[in-house]
Amino acid sequence: DKNNKPSLQNRCESGDPEIKLNFGFPPSLVILIMTFALLAGCTKGEQGRGDESRGHEPLLSPISIKGETLYVEIVDTPEAMSRGLMYRKELARNRGMLFVYEEEQRLSFWMANTSIPLSIAFIRADGTIVDIQDMAPFDRTSHVSAAPALYALEVNQGWFCDKGVNVGDRVEW
Repeated sequence: DKNNKPSLQNRCESGDPEIKLNFGFPPSLVILIMTFALLAGCTKGEQGRGDESRGHEPLLSPISIKGETLYVEIVDTPEAMSRGLMYRKELARNRGMLFVYEEEQRLSFWMANTSIPLSIAFIRADGTIVDIQDMAPFDRTSHVSAAPALYALEVNQGWFCDKGVNVGDRVEW
């Protein structure tokens, strides 16, 4: 991962084995409590909803397009949708952001405060891609879907081309 964050394994296995465990409890109980605390911290990092721009790990869900797996951060609240990928410095390889709307409609996106060049796919409720567009960093031009869509999927610019993904292809959840 390019974002220079410590790996889950490093975060969970760090510590000094010379530390003495003397908290007034039997050592086996202290070790059990510490193990649960470490596991809870790792679980939260994998499953907790958050925003990378604030230092939190996002909830990532795998999706597949033409046999290619992409791990997407799901955004479905008005606040998260309006923020999108703004203020982020990068988007890791094979990662994306999936915007989920309540009903199919013509969707419109722009790149205000977004420094990452992106491609966006607009997707119907049945998973069919109805439009793909490239978006330039900081461009305030509206990118409107060619047809009504329930989902919008933002990825690093060129991902769809590199994987041979086209309009008419289907996303598998």
